[in-house]
Amino acid sequence: YQRRVHGIYFRKMQQKGSQGSLGGTKSKLGSRGMASPDEGGNIPLGTTGSAFGGATSQSTANLKGKLAGLEDLIKSLEEELNMHKTAVGQLRSDKEMIESILTLKTQEVKKTLTNELYRVEEEMKKHFAHQKAENSRLQQQITQLKSEKTVLQQQLVGLQRKIEELEQQVGKDEQQFVQYYYDNHKF
Repeated sequence: YQRRVHGIYFRKMQQKGSQGSLGGTKSKLGSRGMASPDEGGNIPLGTTGSAFGGATSQSTANLKGKLAGLEDLIKSLEEELNMHKTAVGQLRSDKEMIESILTLKTQEVKKTLTNELYRVEEEMKKHFAHQKAENSRLQQQITQLKSEKTVLQQQLVGLQRKIEELEQQVGKDEQQFVQYYYDNHKF
């Protein structure tokens, strides 16, 4: 953060310096608004108004310029801070809104799934009850058919014995008839 602030400050100061805020004496003044010694080490008296770097109208202007630059920097940083606070507030409200929407959707899905599960369970119970009744009915029919089959088999056995008895009797009756016929009709 400090690097950023200093970077902004120095950029603004460079922009002001490049616009010529110090006039034509800029090349003769040092970094603090004082006169710089020339090649021989002598400080020119006319450049700052003082041989020892005292405050003049130009250095005062330079300080006023720096203060104005700092005030501009503070204003821009305050604006940027307010902008970021607004963005953070908007993001928080968006987050809260999304959380509430997700909570509502989750509750809705849970309710829907619970209802669907209940409906499916009820349907399965109905189908199981119907299938159980159907199985019971079919089992009764199977038992009834088995008993009818047993009765029919017994009747069939009884009829087969009767047929055998009748065949035997027919055979005896025929022999008796033949015997009787021979006995009574002699040739």
